[in-house]
Amino acid sequence: MFKKNQESLKAIKSHIRSEDYTSIVTLAQEIREWAAKMPQYFPEGSDNEPSEASPAIWTDFSGFKNAAMQNETAARQLIGAAQSEDQKAVVNGFRAVAASCKSCHQSYKLD
Repeated sequence: MFKKNQESLKAIKSHIRSEDYTSIVTLAQEIREWAAKMPQYFPEGSDNEPSEASPAIWTDFSGFKNAAMQNETAARQLIGAAQSEDQKAVVNGFRAVAASCKSCHQSYKLD
């Protein structure tokens, strides 16, 4: 799902250029849905190969859940911006989603 999110972000960037708001909504909804259930995919003891997850997920699980929630919130805002066809808000929403991904990866993904 993380790779799918990465592909979705690239596609959203392209759809921003063409102002294809319907496609942006669809992709942002997929990101939001994954963010909402992401913590469930990291139960204690799931840190073995081929996981790229940092042990910090389990030592700071509430922080990880909060990071997933921030991603979900950012995706929800992007959805709203795309639904209103507000190009500036869509660009800002996209940046917020990308920043939430990057922030979580910096804290909870192995290099």
